[in-house]
Amino acid sequence: MSATFTTVPASYLRYATRTLPSYFNRTRSIVAVEMPLRQPRAYSSAAKGTFTYRLAAAASGKRTPSRAPKPGQDYWLYTSTQANATPPYLRSTKPNSGEDAFFAATVGGSPHDVAFGLADGVGGWQDQGIDPSEFSHGLCGLMAGTAYIHEGLEEGKGSVRPQQLMQTAYEVVIANPRIVAGGCTASLAVVDGKGSMETANLGDSGFVILSPGKISYRSEPQTHAFNTPYQLSKVPPKMQQQNAIFGGSAHFSETPKQADVARHQLRHGDIVLFATDGVWDNLSAQDTLGIVTKVMEEHGYWFRSHNFAGAETMLNETLVRSLPKRVDGKEWLKEANAYLPGLLATAVMREAKVAGLDTKRNGPFAKEVNLHYPQEGWRGGKPDDIAVVVCVAVEDATQSKEDPTPIKAKL
Repeated sequence: MSATFTTVPASYLRYATRTLPSYFNRTRSIVAVEMPLRQPRAYSSAAKGTFTYRLAAAASGKRTPSRAPKPGQDYWLYTSTQANATPPYLRSTKPNSGEDAFFAATVGGSPHDVAFGLADGVGGWQDQGIDPSEFSHGLCGLMAGTAYIHEGLEEGKGSVRPQQLMQTAYEVVIANPRIVAGGCTASLAVVDGKGSMETANLGDSGFVILSPGKISYRSEPQTHAFNTPYQLSKVPPKMQQQNAIFGGSAHFSETPKQADVARHQLRHGDIVLFATDGVWDNLSAQDTLGIVTKVMEEHGYWFRSHNFAGAETMLNETLVRSLPKRVDGKEWLKEANAYLPGLLATAVMREAKVAGLDTKRNGPFAKEVNLHYPQEGWRGGKPDDIAVVVCVAVEDATQSKEDPTPIKAKL
């Protein structure tokens, strides 16, 4: 689809250009650089919920060596309760995360409403001389900025809708002449103060919701065929014409309207884990649960009701509520390795990295290849860029003990 800059408020473009200079064309007609940085507009919802959120992201480029994770280089921390955070939202940087990108941002500065997710740049664009990371990082940076200032989005219907957030960012990427071409998958969520989460997933990135000892939900990938996911794309007119005349590689090009949208009800202590296919090609959802379980039990957040096999796994509700509300500043660099979402994100990232480099361990990708193309004889993991975003739902202790039944409704 095509779009113009006029589809997005000029005030947003001024803000986004100052905060994301590498993704915008600096033209006098649009960018007023002498204006002060725009502050987020007050979130319009009147409802004050009781859920807040603790988040972290971890990433590793395909060519990044396996190493002990370092804050600000391999993982990043964020909370919805952190007023006047610096930076105001979390977003990936190059080259730390390779072609994969991620973001997390409070909606209009609300401590109860957060948007977060990731995108996987389509590596095939390298054959056309295009850097796939420009599209994925541009999209995530725009989704972060759009959610944070909460401008140019439909109001009056509660929080920001993830599909709408994806659409707004996508239109700006398409209109931006500095992003010549490219494509990516995209998967994101918006959570609110009542623990309600809406997701929009396009492609083969995806997410799981983990409760004590179990997988409560696993998103389904969207693919045209094996290893051919749905993807947002920008194909220049000249390239389209050349392909029409001379033939060439087909460029799949979906839009945010084709994303799979669903709603979920989170409970106190639930873990939402988004990851790109650098994780899901090497780890199954059950593998991921095993990694998370180990971290949660070692640090006392989950425990067994009885000391025998098959005993129910329980949540340490008080310990989850004690998760810190601030994770910024130099003092936190020393404590960063004790922050639960960071522990979870780095544990999954590192295990996916190890599995991807293991030539003997057959992960989900290897099993799919051998199912569809047994003559290939694929063995071992699939080295790839990796991005993980973890969100832990924290419910206020004053919340009523009423426990709503979880909903998983496709829209």
